[in-house]
Amino acid sequence: MIKISVILPAYNAEKTIGEAIQSIIEQTYKEWELLVINDGSTDETKSVILSFDDPRIKYIENDGNKKLIYTLNRGLELATGKYIARMDADDISLPERFENQLEYMESHSECVVCGTLIQKFFGNEIIANRFGYVGTSESLKKELLIHSCFMHPTVMLRTDVLKNNNVKYDENFIHAEDYKLWIDLMDYGTFCNLPIVLLKYRMSREQITTKYDKIMHETARRCRRLYISKTESDEVIKSEVSGECITRNSLSKARGNIKLLECLYLSLQNYSISNFFYLIYSGDLFRIRFMVLLAILKRFVKGNNPVL
Repeated sequence: MIKISVILPAYNAEKTIGEAIQSIIEQTYKEWELLVINDGSTDETKSVILSFDDPRIKYIENDGNKKLIYTLNRGLELATGKYIARMDADDISLPERFENQLEYMESHSECVVCGTLIQKFFGNEIIANRFGYVGTSESLKKELLIHSCFMHPTVMLRTDVLKNNNVKYDENFIHAEDYKLWIDLMDYGTFCNLPIVLLKYRMSREQITTKYDKIMHETARRCRRLYISKTESDEVIKSEVSGECITRNSLSKARGNIKLLECLYLSLQNYSISNFFYLIYSGDLFRIRFMVLLAILKRFVKGNNPVL
């Protein structure tokens, strides 16, 4: 049995996909299949892929441009390996990536998702030499209250958990499909981010200019509300979050969970003078992290972009 199935979606990636594929070929661990799925590219992406002569590379072509979520789910269906590794057409996996992740997954049968740290680069410039979240499984899952806890192209997933529980990427969560996937997988095992850089993550002008900012913001809000509905036991908080009408009722009940308290303050229904004084006299002013506090104070001036 093949140990690792690598899912690599590609759309108009002629300039970078060769380097991405080569980084998989150069892995120190060799028992993998690479599912390169061409999502209706109109450039020379297909020619670049087919120029590689390696029986482990399987070329798959969508009937037109079906977009990322469809393509990822097609990869999940076709994967035959014990583990599924993600890869993007513009990134570079470091040679020991699979070896390190496989070793961890094989020795931790309870782990369902294993990611790594990344190095961010743009052109020839390194933007961040070491980026990502490291901590316990519990702390990584709590991070989902704020944002995705994994860098998507670094992850290795346990195939049987996905297929046995019919877990896949949700087409209703465009541009946050990975965020939603981690929330769906929370109940099936532990999370891990290896504390080493094992992937070079290419930044693009499209990412830098945040072309899909508005859509991502709205979908991420839905992810956070879903997370709270799954993890929060207090009915008042769940009710107010689902109704998008956060009031002091929820603030007072959330004090034992600082991240939740911060989210609620960043999503108040009413940024009034009385709520500003409540922030001070309740003592929450001194509980909240400084950078988050600045964001909350900004809301009292502008009152927009709730996180929930």
